[in-house]
Amino acid sequence: MAFGGYKFKGYKVVRANLSTNTYANWCLLVHQARIKAFMESCALSGAQWHFSKTNGPLAFESYGNVIYRVANANGDYHDYLSFFQYGDEELYYMIGTLGEYTNASGDPNTISTDSLFFVQRTSNAYQLKTCSCCSALSLSQFDDSGPFGTWPALALNASSQKSSNGVTSSKFPVTSEDAFTESSLYFGCATKGKDIITFFGKNQNRCCVESGDAFSALCDPDDDYTLAKIILGYSTDESSVIQKDYTYLLDRRANESISAYGSRTAQVLVVPSSGTKYNCLALIPSGGAFIRFGGAKIPYESALLSTIGYNDSSISTNGFLAKGFIKNELICINSTVDADKANNPDYGMLIMGGNMMAACSVAGNLSNSSTVGGGNAGYARNGTIASYNSQQDKQYPCAYVGWDPSNPNINDESSWPELALQ
Repeated sequence: MAFGGYKFKGYKVVRANLSTNTYANWCLLVHQARIKAFMESCALSGAQWHFSKTNGPLAFESYGNVIYRVANANGDYHDYLSFFQYGDEELYYMIGTLGEYTNASGDPNTISTDSLFFVQRTSNAYQLKTCSCCSALSLSQFDDSGPFGTWPALALNASSQKSSNGVTSSKFPVTSEDAFTESSLYFGCATKGKDIITFFGKNQNRCCVESGDAFSALCDPDDDYTLAKIILGYSTDESSVIQKDYTYLLDRRANESISAYGSRTAQVLVVPSSGTKYNCLALIPSGGAFIRFGGAKIPYESALLSTIGYNDSSISTNGFLAKGFIKNELICINSTVDADKANNPDYGMLIMGGNMMAACSVAGNLSNSSTVGGGNAGYARNGTIASYNSQQDKQYPCAYVGWDPSNPNINDESSWPELALQ
């Protein structure tokens, strides 16, 4: 593949403009905006994603009955699902807009724990996590009820496409409460082939990269699984709005893949010697694109998706602790030093003739950590990562995602036309 060709389409939705302003209608409008942006991006790029389930209770435009829903205990519909397939391949995708969900008691809905992302909330506590704006890739078809039914064994988790206040990645279980509290929301997609890049809002570091063919190279020669999901601009504090100074590019809790074992990497791993752990993957920049600003040429390199050895994570029958290198036309990275971190590009800046776009950068105010991607770490250290040395410059990385010169400016309001409820 070559750089460019990731075609963007986005929409804005405004709750106050609903003619019948119910919470159910608001959740449905949010879902319609998400699937419309995705399908129209595919039409522009030629990506072969199409609706794979068309017998749902709700029709949408000319696509047929492509919206499925799950009722709560009172018969209200706040949870909407749509399903896709790539061409005639065994590659599937789900977009879920979950306005209401709770624990396995069934009030109001029961979500399969097999579909959920495990996350470490404290040093000794592990919780399940789902989200109101979720998505998942799978190597087999989803159940009609998505995460409320039987979850496919070779599917990634029904996990967040973004984490911030309002449309949030919520701790699980939660009580029955409105998930969509913001008055207006922005949803956009850029697609190319099996790659899906989802954007939330303008002028914000909120981007999700999903692909059925994410890697230019896998580390384990016996690994056949190329699905991956990477959250750029992920916040570990679910109550805070993401700011540029607090983006965790390398956070090990933000990324997923299928391991060489054929298991989800975000599931709990039991290590007999040290108790319950969880597998994790961090997005690691190469030291080859570690620079000072001011030179005539700027390097961009592939990023490595790796466990970084955290929690004795094992994702390979051959003992490999790294998954593989992400295609650089999908994500590429460079890093600068502490003194130059303020010069990292802003969200939406174009490079390579408009074929890549800055989607997430780290600009300081990050707490020190002794491990790459650990805790609040947004940087990797140049040299040993076992301990901190004040004479070693820290890396402040920026990630760029696939784009196309024909796309509109993602930071312009005009790039996000308002969608009314269909």
